[in-house]
Amino acid sequence: MEVKNWIYPAKYVKIIEGYENSPNYIHAYIDGSKGDSGVESGIAIFSDNKLTATLKYRLNGRCSNNQDEQMAILEAFEYIQYSKADEKTVLVYTHRRLTLQLLQNQKKHIHIIEKIRTKAIEIEQQEWMVEFS
Repeated sequence: MEVKNWIYPAKYVKIIEGYENSPNYIHAYIDGSKGDSGVESGIAIFSDNKLTATLKYRLNGRCSNNQDEQMAILEAFEYIQYSKADEKTVLVYTHRRLTLQLLQNQKKHIHIIEKIRTKAIEIEQQEWMVEFS
């Protein structure tokens, strides 16, 4: 990503350790896998402890396990941003600590990480609160 497209350093993604027992959140469970059948990512979205959506994506076979989960986070944000939810707090569950570390590190400007940062900030400007666990 070109330098001119980087997010201003004063704007950053807040990584807050969310808790699963928070019923008023929209919960987005993210998972990705890479195997013989290719690279896939999936998302399960719950609201009021009810499954409201499942999303699946197939990615290019050259993508890594980290990239498939990062794409799933971005797709979950896209879906949630346009939902008609009353509660505007989303808790994203990912087991990729590397993704969270990259989101926090303002010196890393990987294309998909920049897109996630941009989307998270855009969502927060629409009065959403984004948390990760």
